[in-house]
Amino acid sequence: MMLRIILCLMLLMSGSALAETLARPALEMPLSTKAIFLDLDVNEDKVFAVGERGIILSSTDSGKSWKQIKSPVDVTLTGISFSSKTTGWIVGHESTILQTTDGGETWVIKRYKPEEERFYMSVNFVSPQQGYVLGTDGELWITEDAGETWKLTLLSVEEWYQNHLFAIEQITDTSLVVSERGGIFYSKDKFSNWQVVPSPYEGSFFGVNKLAKDFVVFGMSGNLYLLDSETLEWKKINSKTDQFLLGSAITDDAKNLLVVGRGGIILVINDQGELVNTVESKSRADYTALTIHGENVYLSSMSGGIEKMSISELTKSDRGGK
Repeated sequence: MMLRIILCLMLLMSGSALAETLARPALEMPLSTKAIFLDLDVNEDKVFAVGERGIILSSTDSGKSWKQIKSPVDVTLTGISFSSKTTGWIVGHESTILQTTDGGETWVIKRYKPEEERFYMSVNFVSPQQGYVLGTDGELWITEDAGETWKLTLLSVEEWYQNHLFAIEQITDTSLVVSERGGIFYSKDKFSNWQVVPSPYEGSFFGVNKLAKDFVVFGMSGNLYLLDSETLEWKKINSKTDQFLLGSAITDDAKNLLVVGRGGIILVINDQGELVNTVESKSRADYTALTIHGENVYLSSMSGGIEKMSISELTKSDRGGK
């Protein structure tokens, strides 16, 4: 089914045109490590976390200690993605986009538009040149020149409602966007011809990742699916949980995908798309995101702070397995 409403507002905006308006910098907080964080990323040997009140943290010693980095905004930050060892991007509420060009030591405002009353949900750079920002009201921003210009496309299942977009993933030439209310969109030709994929259930999807030629899509009430990137056929994975699933990350060896969610749930899926282990953490925290660096897994949650676990700890079939 062709997408009825793709309002390609070819708004090619230069980096300087993404005007900086007055913003309040985040306060330096003694208990910043206890804040609620919504996303994490790794750049070289540094781990970064972003979250409430504009807080940005980094660790250079595998999470033993954390340093608060000066942030030019005090709004909630929802996503972080590095496109190279020097360049990274952060997005958040109030239509905020921040950029670093020194590996995350300093961040500057590239866009801040509180008057728009919108916010961005996530950011994903797949190369130094190509990246995406996803937001409320169906906003998908695409850059193919390292953030110098951006193109805005609005995605919608129905003409009267623009779905809030949560995540995007690519397999070869196929791009997939997941959103609230079961909205799933794909493109196979340079983002110019988006189509709707019929959803296997009516609820929202909060994330998407990839295993070989399959997308892994997850959302409410333990709903977890494989979507073949070529045939667009669905295959349900029995997650053995009814918890909301909110974040995912692939291990460095690409052999396992970890999916996390509410109630401290951590699912381990192998490269064949099979659920091989389920762990319920002792904290029972509602996990919001995770990132993996080597043997270490870093997790953020609504309880605040950042937990660290090991890959071997989570993949042991006798540890909390179900």
